Amino acid sequence: MRLPGFEYVEPKSVQEASSILLDDPGAKILAGGTDLLVNMKHRVEVPSVIVNIKRISNLNFIERKNGAIRIGALTSLKHIYKNPLVGEKLPGLSLAASSVGSYHHQSAGTIGGNICQQNRCKYFNQSRWWRSSRPLCFKAGGETCYVMDKKEICHSSYCGDVAPALLVLNGKVVLESQGGSRQISLESLFSGDGKAPLNLQRGEILTEIIIPEEALDGFSTYVKFANRESIDFPIVGMGLWASREKKGVRVSFTGVDRRPVRAKSLEGYLAAKDLSDERLEQAIRLASKEVTLVKTSIYSPPYKKKIMERLLKSTLKEAARRGRR
Repeated sequence: MRLPGFEYVEPKSVQEASSILLDDPGAKILAGGTDLLVNMKHRVEVPSVIVNIKRISNLNFIERKNGAIRIGALTSLKHIYKNPLVGEKLPGLSLAASSVGSYHHQSAGTIGGNICQQNRCKYFNQSRWWRSSRPLCFKAGGETCYVMDKKEICHSSYCGDVAPALLVLNGKVVLESQGGSRQISLESLFSGDGKAPLNLQRGEILTEIIIPEEALDGFSTYVKFANRESIDFPIVGMGLWASREKKGVRVSFTGVDRRPVRAKSLEGYLAAKDLSDERLEQAIRLASKEVTLVKTSIYSPPYKKKIMERLLKSTLKEAARRGRR
């Protein structure tokens, strides 16, 4: 499949890139390209301008500053999981980065690009020939979401691996534009709107991820269930963080809703309580109530619910074992 025609630019600064985005609403950022270029070949995204930000300096780094770990948005996934600091202090993030696609995806893909990827759906992520058999779905420019058979709503699923691992670390992101920069929680970056998944203002670019110091003093992990060990997006993915000193637990899911979800009701149930077998089973039953499960892939909601429960059970037991050491 060939790419559609487009204008190509390589800005040297975030401000220059932001200016291009402001001037042309059809412009799109290219960070690693592993998501955007495939969508362009399928003609589900047809930007007028590709803004390749890989030439911008100072966006590729991993450092510890004032206790927090800061990661530049253009840092490759491979460099993240191979970094000793990340491996020691943030094993969940390391596991998430290493689970994305294949080795080639990890080498080309960036943490910022993985966070900002498009939502996915069996009616959207198809070739132009496949989609020509019916009117376009709402996400691709039509009127109806075929998942729910409703007009002007999109129930596509967010399927990124890195975001859930960062959510349980209470990660923050830095967004920059011509008007300056702002820092927000990663959780608030996601809109919950399947058609426009990110809460970005016009001209804004994600430039940095910040993991607070308190998240470093805990056990973190990321697990996913997919068809194959490599290449595939998660059918269900789950991030977990557990405090080493207190009994706090944070849980997140991906692949099961229109955005990555922090399971806060479940976290409240688990807070400061011993995890007996009975409480574990109750916690597992609460997990699927945190999300809106719909059939955006070949897998049914009941099947995804069972996978969520299985992943939660295994990770909570692992966290409990580590807490007894």
